[in-house]
Amino acid sequence: MSLIFIHLSDIHFGQEKGGDLYIHDDVKEQILSDARDYVMGLDNSKADGVIISGDIAYAGKPKEYEAAGKWLDRLTAAVGCEVTAVQVVPGNHDVDRGKITAITQTTIDDIIKNGDDALDKYMQSDDDREFLYKQFEGYRAFAEGYDCPLDNDGRIKKHREVEIAPGRRIKFLGVNTALICSKSEAEEGGLILGKRQRVIAIEPGLETVVIAHHPLHWLQDSEDAKRYIKSRARVFISGHEHTPSHKCEKVNNEADLLMLASGAAVPPGSTPGYTYCYNVLEFSWQEHNDSLVLKIHGRIWDDENKIFTADNIHFNNGSETYVLNCPNFKKLPVKITDKASEPDTIEENKVFETSTMEFSMVDKEGGVLEEKEYQLVLLKYFRDLSRAQRLSVLIDFGAIPQNWTDRLTHSVERTVFDKLVQDGKLQQIHEKINQILQQQ
Repeated sequence: MSLIFIHLSDIHFGQEKGGDLYIHDDVKEQILSDARDYVMGLDNSKADGVIISGDIAYAGKPKEYEAAGKWLDRLTAAVGCEVTAVQVVPGNHDVDRGKITAITQTTIDDIIKNGDDALDKYMQSDDDREFLYKQFEGYRAFAEGYDCPLDNDGRIKKHREVEIAPGRRIKFLGVNTALICSKSEAEEGGLILGKRQRVIAIEPGLETVVIAHHPLHWLQDSEDAKRYIKSRARVFISGHEHTPSHKCEKVNNEADLLMLASGAAVPPGSTPGYTYCYNVLEFSWQEHNDSLVLKIHGRIWDDENKIFTADNIHFNNGSETYVLNCPNFKKLPVKITDKASEPDTIEENKVFETSTMEFSMVDKEGGVLEEKEYQLVLLKYFRDLSRAQRLSVLIDFGAIPQNWTDRLTHSVERTVFDKLVQDGKLQQIHEKINQILQQQ
């Protein structure tokens, strides 16, 4: 079997001015139709999810994420995956620079100058961390809806896993390279991943695909980050530079690392030398050598005919296939049988399974919660409701008092939301959200 993901980067919702609005809207429409038709021509006839490696928005404003959410709903419907099967990481354009005060800039400058020690200091303080996160205010609600929240350590809290073959799993691990992006234009080589994000766990049977916005050379801790990534990951996906590239590095006789840089889905209209492009990623398992196979289908804008077509510029005949040596697959003690390779042994609902749910899947009444409904309600609650509307929902269900005046951070709000779900209120919350949305 194979798993299909639509991979986009640098969509830049909200960048358009004047006539560019019509050009970019048309490009986005063409992405919808091209992705639908292309995926239909593959063996699976549908996609399993969407991956966005940063710069969803252009200025980190709520209206930009509102537009992005509506378009992503149409994209997931077009390619046949769940509306919630979207994984995102932030880019520099997902930072609302209007939220960066003089104090925020001083904090960022301190981290740029002193690296990990300064980052650790600010992440350990709730007040300092939330102050730094203020620049992600628009992005945070959007990302929380897709269950890709920023956590208290500057990381993306959840990762997602999928079973590619019996006992063989891929972990899609998003990282935040935009944590200290600011008003400064001289960011190359000054950004930071940090110790908390550099460490990638090793587990038999599990290979990691890292999703980032910035290529590694934009990070001040790039050397140590790359050592972890080379020894622990099989694929590193990035965006930001708007130029597609792909290269497989041989780590040792037992391991490979594929560096995949994405072009921009919608680069700024005034940027010369770039065009619209995206990828279709096809993952599969090669049984005889226990390897991960990634076929990259490149799609690029044909300006003559104003449609997307096979990218024969950056790929041979529009695609490239890599067979990656996977030491963690080979660590499994159980021998793979012939039956294990049959496609019907992989359950469809294993795809994009969140690996670390914060709540029990059994509510207080002993009933089993429906994960798909939970993910849908989470999406609608955080992505589609305003902050005032979300607070009204929590007040209506008695989660917080009507005269609430304390600060309600995203992490606290998520905890309160999940507590309501555990208390058996999932369906009632869904009904309330639908009622609010219908009145808009």
